[in-house]
Amino acid sequence: MRSTYCLGQFITPISPSLPTSHNHVPQVGLLQRGRARVHVYCSPQERVGDLSARASEHLGPLLGPVSTCLAPVTGNEISPHDVDIMKVRAFVVNHHRVRTKVWGCVFSRSEHISHIQAAFAAAGVDLTPIWNYNPSLFFDIPHYVVHRDVNASQAWLVSAIRQCRTNLHPHQLAALDFLRKNESASNNTMQLWRHPTNAWIHSSMGESGSNNLAHPTPTTQGSILADNMGLGKTLTTLAYVLATQSAWWNFTAPIG
Repeated sequence: MRSTYCLGQFITPISPSLPTSHNHVPQVGLLQRGRARVHVYCSPQERVGDLSARASEHLGPLLGPVSTCLAPVTGNEISPHDVDIMKVRAFVVNHHRVRTKVWGCVFSRSEHISHIQAAFAAAGVDLTPIWNYNPSLFFDIPHYVVHRDVNASQAWLVSAIRQCRTNLHPHQLAALDFLRKNESASNNTMQLWRHPTNAWIHSSMGESGSNNLAHPTPTTQGSILADNMGLGKTLTTLAYVLATQSAWWNFTAPIG
């Protein structure tokens, strides 16, 4: 039975203790528990900074005794006798004019998951799912999945995208909810179809008059979708149209 999981990733800034390197390529990192702070090193022994006081206070104990270095995962199962309750594959990311950060992929045995999640929450460091996680890169260790009840804000998605044959990633489902709220503060999906920008749909289908478009012009919310990010923006956009198709039928009803 599987007992080792990837809990997700974290990205947190570090306070530089040495002049920032001009190397902008992510470098393999190493976390070490100090007496007051968690230190961040680059291979082989270059200390590049520390975690914040709050992060060090709550995450430090997860590393073990003072001076302990956190090891990366080295197999598909962490031994129950391993003294480390978590393993981290860390990288130091340094971009020009941007504060240096440490990115880490966290692994743990199932019995330690709740403790680790609580520590990250107390540290103010988000431990988030990796949407494009590839188990083959990490000894075929599966990603831990939290099964939550569908809340009211996402209930509309369950039935709305039932016809979508592609399984959407969590970040895409969140994007659908964001788009709905961004288009209308009252969550009125009809406003998407009744927006003046879509007035051509009525004319192209032969509707005379514009009674159905007689409504106050909504305040433009706007959304920015950056290119070349691999987030599945096209699929998300098409899924949003599918999710609001019931409003489309109401929109076109007076035409027929």
